[in-house]
Amino acid sequence: MLYEILTTSSMGAIALSTYFLQNKKSSNDHEKIKMIANAAGLKTKDESIRIRRRNRNKNHTEYVYQMPLGLSYKQFEAEKDAFVDGLNNKSTLDIQWSKFKYMDWKGDIVKQIRNILTHRKRLDKNLEIEYDGMLKFRVYDEGLKKKYQYNDDILQKGWTVPIGYSFKELLTHDFEKRPHMIIAGTTGFGKSEYIKLLISTLIKQQPNNVRLHLIDLKGGSELGVFKDLDQTVSFGRTIKETKEILKDAQADMEHKSNLQFKRGVNNVNKAGQKERHFVIIDEAATLDKDCKEIVTDIARRGRSAGYRLIYATQYPTNETLPSQVRANIGVRLCYRLETNAQSRAVLDEGGAEELPEIEGRAIFRRVKNHIVQTPLIDDRQIDDVVGPHINIKGDVDAESKGRRNTFKFEEI
Repeated sequence: MLYEILTTSSMGAIALSTYFLQNKKSSNDHEKIKMIANAAGLKTKDESIRIRRRNRNKNHTEYVYQMPLGLSYKQFEAEKDAFVDGLNNKSTLDIQWSKFKYMDWKGDIVKQIRNILTHRKRLDKNLEIEYDGMLKFRVYDEGLKKKYQYNDDILQKGWTVPIGYSFKELLTHDFEKRPHMIIAGTTGFGKSEYIKLLISTLIKQQPNNVRLHLIDLKGGSELGVFKDLDQTVSFGRTIKETKEILKDAQADMEHKSNLQFKRGVNNVNKAGQKERHFVIIDEAATLDKDCKEIVTDIARRGRSAGYRLIYATQYPTNETLPSQVRANIGVRLCYRLETNAQSRAVLDEGGAEELPEIEGRAIFRRVKNHIVQTPLIDDRQIDDVVGPHINIKGDVDAESKGRRNTFKFEEI
């Protein structure tokens, strides 16, 4: 029996070595990239892409190419799917040595060892293509995980918040640099969950300075957990309540702008204002004309007064996303959508309709697009964040229309 095991193991090692030697060329991603480029016609009569260098990093390899004259980066980007498919057109051996510990020594030893040594794993490589004078192919060994759990390690400083994990790193966004954000996505793919993560992060990082104006036009089912917080200035569930909240926010924004003008300053930092007001609207598609006009004004003038707008919808169209709102909000987080037209309404291009059906998978756009997996925060974690800040003694009455507190105009 021992002889049989040793013999089988030796044969497996020899077979493994032979496999890698025979497939060294075919498994070389550079060769695949070059072959795919040529097959797609990404070459001139006399020249194809020429590799200049390759750099191996922790989880990816970067291939840098000289692009033939007459070709453009957009031509290569348009063939990205072909490159990804080509890079993944084979499986690879996946030997899990730990399985030897759990072998059934009373069973068919030879068969078990053979299964361990020949187990194959489907490739899951991903690709980013960039151009900065040289054509860069970044080939990632594996794709994104389907789930990243929220934890305190992803917290940032100031008004910077986590967005999600790209193939390369955790991407973040600083609301001081770009004050507003559009969030879109079909029901069930993570839009409302990310809003909850965003609010929880702001409370955790800036408990004394964040002011929340929450509008949940789904009847309060998504954001209701935050309505009794010390940080929540107002909470609305209906269009009537929403209109009052937006009018109050606009008046406060106007007041702060006038004070800044009198003092000869043009932004909240110069005015010494630490507070930031976040107007967060979940299901903005149902806003009426009057509400949209105020929202447009906040998007246009809110930055200098310390107002930040989060405009979220699951029904993005050119009507539900007014052009002036889009023009003033360059940051977009877009989960899977149903149609190319919806994707264009959010991102100005298609792509969101082709995202995999994975909750939390999105396109983050800030100058350029990034595929990300946004972290998931569960109800228990939200409770842990909001618990110390709950105040149910707000002066809610029939006339306040859901507003727990009124604005207090003060000199900045």
